[in-house]
Amino acid sequence: MDDKAKTGKADDTRINVSESYEVQYWSEKFNVPQETLKDAVRVAGSQVEEVRKYLAENN
Repeated sequence: MDDKAKTGKADDTRINVSESYEVQYWSEKFNVPQETLKDAVRVAGSQVEEVRKYLAENN
């Protein structure tokens, strides 16, 4: 479960698209729009490495 008091760096292994700060962090990290990130998580799952692979292959 996410600690709501921690609003800095997101979890290093998973992306929780229900948390706006995580969507913002990871979309900036991957340099993609937030909707693109959310779509990638829907397709590839929440594991950061799987999302990274998906974005590399599809963007």
